[in-house]
Parts: sequence; C-alpha cells; structure tokens
Amino acid sequence: MSTEAFDHTERLETALNRRGNPLSVDAFLDILREMSGPASEPLSAGERDFLLEVTDLTEEDLSAQSHEAARIQVAEDRTLAEKEARDSALTTGEVAELLGRQGASIRRSKLTGDLYALPTNNGRSTLFPDWQFGGNRVVPGLRAIIPEFPRYAHPLTIQRFMTEENDELGGRSPVEWLSAGGAVEAVASLVAELAYE
Repeated sequence: MSTEAFDHTERLETALNRRGNPLSVDAFLDILREMSGPASEPLSAGERDFLLEVTDLTEEDLSAQSHEAARIQVAEDRTLAEKEARDSALTTGEVAELLGRQGASIRRSKLTGDLYALPTNNGRSTLFPDWQFGGNRVVPGLRAIIPEFPRYAHPLTIQRFMTEENDELGGRSPVEWLSAGGAVEAVASLVAELAYE
C-alpha cells in the first residue's frame, strides 16, 4: 500500500473511531468504492457535505482523480494479496505429503469441511491456505468452523479473520487459539462477524 493511501486510511479510521462509527474502515471504503464505481452516480452535494463534515477527508480526497487513484490502488493491493495467498497455499499433493496421507484422503477432507480450499476456476488444481496447518497437522476444530464461513466471504477476509489477533480470544488469532487447545465454540461464535465484512 502506498504511503499516501495508508495516510488516507489512517485518517479515515481515526475519524470513524472518534465518532463511534460501527463501520470498519474496510466497510466504509467499500461503500465509497461502490459509490465511485463506473456504474454509480456521482456524490450528491449532501453526501459530499456529510463526508467532509464527519471525516477528515478533504475536497481533494473526494475528487474524481482521487477516486480513480484509490480504485487503482485497491485493485493493485487486492491482486497482490490474492497472489500472495495463492503462492503460500499448498496443493493437494503438498498437503498429503505434509500430513502423511493420500491425495484422495485430502480431497475427502475438503468435501467434509475438515479443510478449507481456495475457490478454483479454469480447472486449476485445488489450493489449501497454509494458515490451517501447524507443523504436520491440521489446526484443531476446523470441522466446526469451516462450514460456518459465510458462503460469499472472500478468501482474503477468511484468512485475515483466522490469522489476526482478536480481543475476544485474549489477543490471540483464531489459529493460535485453536492450536493452543482453546474452545472451538469461541471461534465459531466469532465467525458470524464475517457476514458483516
């Protein structure tokens, strides 16, 4: 992420937090991107006034050039993040070797919800994000959690959820929590939050 984009995000987060806004920065930026997309209407005078009043955004931030630059930056960041997620993921064969099992067993684990796989298209091989493996074993409790992931949640959202610290889990990530023997139910109850991202 560029320094300029980071500054805008940081300013927006500060402004939202100061006002006790229940939206996350990502959700707010999604709204702005949706509003600035090619098929959307330009901001009304009231919408512009609202954004200028309740955030630290400036007229320059709301200009067409800034919207286009932000759209391009978001697309570039997302593409890079998706590439990194795919590059760090394991193939069926790699998972089989890691776990000392046969490929057919790994495919069954995917079908039964014991393993999470990235969506595939164009006949690509199945890829399994590496966050669900600790050493040569699967993170405990995934069978109860994977089926709860919202159907249309983006894999990067799921990865972020599973690997980032969560105050509800004593500052541990869900992966750390489960690997340390924490209650599966505690993580499963938090999965519902993904539906709102």
